[in-house]
Amino acid sequence: MYKNKTLLTLGILILSFALLVGCAKPPVQADDPAPQAPEVSDIETDVLVIGGGGAGLVSAITAAENGAKVVLVEKMPMVGGNTMISATGFTASDTALHEEAGVPFTVEDHINRTMDMGKDIPDEELVRLLAEESNAVYEWLTSLGLSYKLNEDEPWWIIPTEGHYGAQLVAAFQNEAAKHSDLEIRLNNKATELVVEDGNVVGAKVEDKDGNVYTIKANAVVLATGGFGNAPDLIGEYNPKFAGAHNVMSTAGPTGDGFRMATAVGAATRDMEYHQMRPLATPGYWIRESVISQEGLGGVLVNKDGERFANETLRPLDLVPEVLAQKDSVAYVIFDADVYATNNGKAAVERGGMIEADTIEELAEKLGLDAEVVAATVAAYNEGQDEFDRETMGKVTTAPFYGVEVAPSSHYTMGGLVFNRNAEILDEAGNPILGLYGAGEILGGLYGPGRLAGNNTLDDVVFGKIAGKNAANLK
Repeated sequence: MYKNKTLLTLGILILSFALLVGCAKPPVQADDPAPQAPEVSDIETDVLVIGGGGAGLVSAITAAENGAKVVLVEKMPMVGGNTMISATGFTASDTALHEEAGVPFTVEDHINRTMDMGKDIPDEELVRLLAEESNAVYEWLTSLGLSYKLNEDEPWWIIPTEGHYGAQLVAAFQNEAAKHSDLEIRLNNKATELVVEDGNVVGAKVEDKDGNVYTIKANAVVLATGGFGNAPDLIGEYNPKFAGAHNVMSTAGPTGDGFRMATAVGAATRDMEYHQMRPLATPGYWIRESVISQEGLGGVLVNKDGERFANETLRPLDLVPEVLAQKDSVAYVIFDADVYATNNGKAAVERGGMIEADTIEELAEKLGLDAEVVAATVAAYNEGQDEFDRETMGKVTTAPFYGVEVAPSSHYTMGGLVFNRNAEILDEAGNPILGLYGAGEILGGLYGPGRLAGNNTLDDVVFGKIAGKNAANLK
């Protein structure tokens, strides 16, 4: 009986194997041609938007609202850009929030503060336009279902009622874009070159994720590729002090593509030497410099050898090259429990990934530093020994102690392409390059060496709307 069952089972297995082999596809022979990638055809549209961050999404939405057929190309596998990681809020003046709170922040206040921060280098006409349109931006964002409140301590700040600012903003823009059937978003598609005919920009060459190159012809192109926080070659080219800067505060997308494409067709740039750098940057967060500079309290900055190398109270932009000159262009922030008790100290620990230890020696070991050297450095600092002309000393005496590696990183590209109030990109002679518009961090002329926090999101919307409307109306 057992033998019959065994034979039956064996027969079933042989039959099953034969059926599977019979159903299988024949093996590919060595001389068979390789599978061909699908052909990619050139396309035509009314408006081509290059870049899918906040400014690009607003430009595309506005162009679609104005009746244009729109294609937006984004080289990354998702939209959002650096807008997605923006964790604060935006700047606006003369809003209902100011009126309700009885805290004035007028358009003139907005203009004056922006010009002061930029040391009067920004283009005042463009700054005025930015400020005058800020309330309209606030009203538009709330119409998308976003909810905000006023930061009464800093009345230019409009911040989310709750939740993450950038993620909410991008989600709202995506929802709005989805309402337009004539707005197509192509992810993993990188624009590589602007197409120019008879002096007019009429589209761009684009490469998809499979390496296929095709052309998108358009009546107008909006460049919204962001800055070049992830392009250390450009940062160093325009300001050698910052050569070798890290990119831990940027998403992967801002590699200067738009600048390279625009300047290749004659676009003018301005203020390119100005770049907002953070000397104490950690992935996604910059530690405020007060944790090492505050009189009587601040901690120390040491290099990989465990030694101090600079005056910790230097201006942030002067501290950046000091850190970049160290081994691997990094340093280590070390402070104590008394600094942790401050707002900036607590934020550094909680958001900057700082390591905690009960002794300086234990902290040094956790950081991968020579414990004996770091302990000696901290002891000398606590005794007031200083060779770096620090006017006021801090101290590192109260356990527990905190430390983290920091890497000077780009936070914002302050310069950019020269443009006018119509968001048209200008050439070296100051004339519009026909068919070419810009929006967002790629633009220059709004900041100079200093940026009023929150103006960047504001300019994404103000000039995104202007660029999108004018591009749509260009025939």
